[in-house]
Amino acid sequence: MTTTEIVNNYLKELNFSNDIKTLQHLTKLIQAHEKTFAFSSMKVLLKDKISLELQDIYKSIVVQKRGGYCFEHNKLFYEVLKELGFDVQFFLARVINNTDNEVPQTHRFTLLTLDNERYLIDVGIGFRSPAVPVHFTELLTNSHLGISYSVKEFEDKTFGLQLIQNNKPFRVTKFDLNPCYEADFEMGHFYSHKHPCAAFVNNLVISVIGENEIRSLRNSNYVKIYENNQEETVIESLEQFHSILKNDLNCSK
Repeated sequence: MTTTEIVNNYLKELNFSNDIKTLQHLTKLIQAHEKTFAFSSMKVLLKDKISLELQDIYKSIVVQKRGGYCFEHNKLFYEVLKELGFDVQFFLARVINNTDNEVPQTHRFTLLTLDNERYLIDVGIGFRSPAVPVHFTELLTNSHLGISYSVKEFEDKTFGLQLIQNNKPFRVTKFDLNPCYEADFEMGHFYSHKHPCAAFVNNLVISVIGENEIRSLRNSNYVKIYENNQEETVIESLEQFHSILKNDLNCSK
């Protein structure tokens, strides 16, 4: 299957044509992606082979509805944007989750240049994924559920994706803009799904982002996050888990 065929099938699955040119179009595409295709670490815990070949990613996420994580989601979305003619680059980041911990570069994201402006696009950071292209400045970009994002420059000349919710900042990732290659993603991917200390090796994480709520599962805790409140459920049976997986998270085993 060619890249063009993959992209056309992907767009068809989301009920989009390939006439995607504006920032508004891209915003709608991001939102459709995050609502339809689950972020999931399940394949890691099942010790499945996780390929970063585009055709395998497409099959796993779009056809089989098994979800995926950043190296899969953001590569798929990058290839879609590239095929549509957008000016895109890929980079690595560290997921710092509002800490100063020294962590490896185990996250992939995309940088888009459109009309001489730069935007960070990240459909692969779970329930914290922005639902819009984030303008590459410290000015806030409104996203969803009262959450805004910005790209902050740190004192060491690196950058970070930061979200603001209820007037509280949360630093999600930290990165530089040094060139990287597919081989670098393979290294980060290997750590993320093989290293005994990696988060996804030790935790089941699944999420989708809808128009009015975020649905997020972490191990046995399932949360529906709304703008002003959230509902929490403890999963107590395999049947309950399968039901949530299929009906709430758009994800198969």
